[in-house]
Amino acid sequence: MPAVLVPGEVTAAEVDELFRRDQGLHCVVVQSLDGPVLVDRSWFEAAITGRLGYGRLLHARKPILAMIAEDTLVLDHHTTVEEAAAAVISRRVPGASANAVVVTWPDESLGVAHVSAIFERLARQYAYQSWHDPLTGLPNRRYLMEQIRVVGQAHASGQQAWHAVLFYLDLDRFKDVNDQLGHGAGDQVLAEFARRITAASRHDDVVVRLGGDEFAILTATPLTVTQSEAFAARLVLEAAAPFVVEVTDSFGVCAEKVVTIGASVGVAHTGGTLPAVLVTSLDVLLKQADIAMYRAKEHGRGRAEQYRPEMRTGLEATETTQARRHMERALRTAIENGALAVHYQPVVELPSGRITGVEALARWNDPVLGNVPPDQFIPLAETTGLILDLGEWVLRAACHQAARHTSGVQRDLTVSVNVSPVQLAQPGFVDVVMGALADSGLPARRLCVEVTETAAISNLAETTARLCELRRRGVQIALDDFGTGHSSLTMLRGLPLSIVKIDRSFVAKVTRSAQDAVLVRLVIETAHTLGLRVCAEGIEDAEQAQQLVAMGCDLAQGWYFGMPEPAFERSSATTMAVSRVRGALVRGRSSVGPLATGGEISPNRSRAARSTSRGT
Repeated sequence: MPAVLVPGEVTAAEVDELFRRDQGLHCVVVQSLDGPVLVDRSWFEAAITGRLGYGRLLHARKPILAMIAEDTLVLDHHTTVEEAAAAVISRRVPGASANAVVVTWPDESLGVAHVSAIFERLARQYAYQSWHDPLTGLPNRRYLMEQIRVVGQAHASGQQAWHAVLFYLDLDRFKDVNDQLGHGAGDQVLAEFARRITAASRHDDVVVRLGGDEFAILTATPLTVTQSEAFAARLVLEAAAPFVVEVTDSFGVCAEKVVTIGASVGVAHTGGTLPAVLVTSLDVLLKQADIAMYRAKEHGRGRAEQYRPEMRTGLEATETTQARRHMERALRTAIENGALAVHYQPVVELPSGRITGVEALARWNDPVLGNVPPDQFIPLAETTGLILDLGEWVLRAACHQAARHTSGVQRDLTVSVNVSPVQLAQPGFVDVVMGALADSGLPARRLCVEVTETAAISNLAETTARLCELRRRGVQIALDDFGTGHSSLTMLRGLPLSIVKIDRSFVAKVTRSAQDAVLVRLVIETAHTLGLRVCAEGIEDAEQAQQLVAMGCDLAQGWYFGMPEPAFERSSATTMAVSRVRGALVRGRSSVGPLATGGEISPNRSRAARSTSRGT
């Protein structure tokens, strides 16, 4: 409030007259040469009266400044409530007289803030903060629970049914914003998204930030499935609209950047739950909407899913499912924190044994779960939609690692990266690949994208179009695990392939099964007829290597030539080891028939130590 100012030479009698005329006046501010001095009414009345009641006779003509020994606390108008309270506490001592502080304003005028008002406002602020998110200003999870409790109490007497719909929103690719533009840009996106969904909601809806990039909207009035689907679709569109953020670079230059993300939305209806179990029902609603949201992510993100009972069939009742959910959360955290690793397995040319490239394979060593095999976490990532973030992270890491090695024997090494069907189904897949190449500086000819038959045939027309665009830009395309699916020769002709990779299940029996040997030879000859090269996967011993040389196979990889290594350089360093088997491979090519074994060559690893697990 504005301060009542009096000149520095004012006497005690004049101040006494001011307080007598205005019973609501709690303090005045004296303008002295050393700065403002606050005179508190309660202190003044005690001082002017005195212990014997003769104070007015003694002090009436005395300048008021001569009576004051205590310094006045003066605060700038920018001072926060917390800072003001801390300053008051640090200055307060037993017997202190001032119950207010002086505040300076930009126009050099003065105001007065009462200490009691400061602490009341601080208490309200702390109460507000305990119920609200400080970044977006939205209510938090605790507030949401309390609102449900209040609604439950309001309906408890009449035992009326409770109808509501919960929308669970999780932003897609939000981590990329923080990683590429910084957390300041991420905060701007969160604040803007909060404004958008608040504007899209009705005034009586409860819009909350659950934490991180997760939000929820609880409607207090019933919605039909059609209405909730329409609202969920609008929320998806709100997240898909571009965000403009301000980013300051290392030179202090501020520039605007356009950010495009998205959101997956899960929707759950109460179905008329009774108020007596409202809080429990909210917990159930959150779980149901959470499940529906994850189903939306499984189908490619940027979409909404209504919760259906079949989504939960036996879902949260078994230890297996609970363990899966725990692993899913751990994997999400590992991806967000960059806690996974990329290992590289060499790909060698036959019969020379020269390394021509490496395959990038994801590996996960969790502090609690330990080493999680790829055949466990890759399918999990695919079914939960996490494969989009994981796959892009592996792609970028492999491109950056390969681009660092551009001299000597490593100059022309290709790096192969597996692509999941979920990744390949995304409209922006080509942009993701080209973005990784542009950011790393790796030439497109040195990247090979490996797709499986399953990924290719899920939507052959769209798959072919995307792969053709990559091939046109110079990226090599390999068909992985050929032989395990439909094995259609039409696919070999229709897709813009560079390499066909024969699945390890056929390679493993190529020296023991005449049928498998014939199939492998047929694939090699057919691919050569179409101008494609052939790579055999999973070679574990010299017999298999020699047999494939005799069949005219172009490339090979497996533990016999080198196991996946965490460093790109170490994979390349196995050139010396491969060169030692080169002579034996050449001899095997001239001497082995379709089922011959040739001379014995010591493998790099024992069979007992070999692993058949694959990574992205």
